Amino acid sequence: MSKISLEDALVNSASGELNNSAVVRGVIKKDRINQAKSEGKDFYYIDTGYLGNFPSRGNPGGKKIYHRVVKNELQHTELRDVPGDRWKKLIDDDSRLIFTGRKNYDKKVLLVMPNPKACRYYDIDYDSWVSNTEKGIKKHTDLPIEVRVKGSRTYRNREYSIYDAFDSGVYATVCLNSIAALESILYGIPAFVSVPCAASPLANNNLENLSSPFFPDAQLIEKQCHNISYGQFTVDEITNGSAWKIIKKHER
Repeated sequence: MSKISLEDALVNSASGELNNSAVVRGVIKKDRINQAKSEGKDFYYIDTGYLGNFPSRGNPGGKKIYHRVVKNELQHTELRDVPGDRWKKLIDDDSRLIFTGRKNYDKKVLLVMPNPKACRYYDIDYDSWVSNTEKGIKKHTDLPIEVRVKGSRTYRNREYSIYDAFDSGVYATVCLNSIAALESILYGIPAFVSVPCAASPLANNNLENLSSPFFPDAQLIEKQCHNISYGQFTVDEITNGSAWKIIKKHER
């Protein structure tokens, strides 16, 4: 947004209902989040949306059109009972998001490099996490490891997308808390995460299970998909107040 920040847009749309809460955009605002916690206040966290920001029929340019808003967490880690209408819009726009069953790929493990900012938020040393995770993978499988660095949006959207990586034969995806874990599961590939994130209800968290990873059933996947679709919004939805109405009704 050029004239008003997403934080201000959300606050304005709430008509004073957020005056006693912290509205924070970006994981680098850890101090503000900690301050809200210490004062017993709610915080509303804004960041890039979970899904729908890749090039697709509904988003040909692959623009970042969705932004997540989460109450008292960085991502929606707990399942909620919400309707499926917003999820239907996402899969109508991008059929790759439709779960079609588990894949039988067995060529490699995809290791997604963490965001250094997320590491700092969770007081995790980046290099130690990478080293320990690589060792954990090698301890429990002989499959080669493909390391995926975030790279530019052009690279991720046009040159070598996450789906290109998956289709190269990924057996399992290992992340700190990347949205790639969620994308992996929706695509039929088990995922492992280290800290709470939107994939947590569907993912593994112990590399000892790498030889026989947990994979959720379609009903559980669908429920979390409905959940996250009710936690991400367009700029217009945040500005015009429709996002706040949903947040107020469904956020715990």
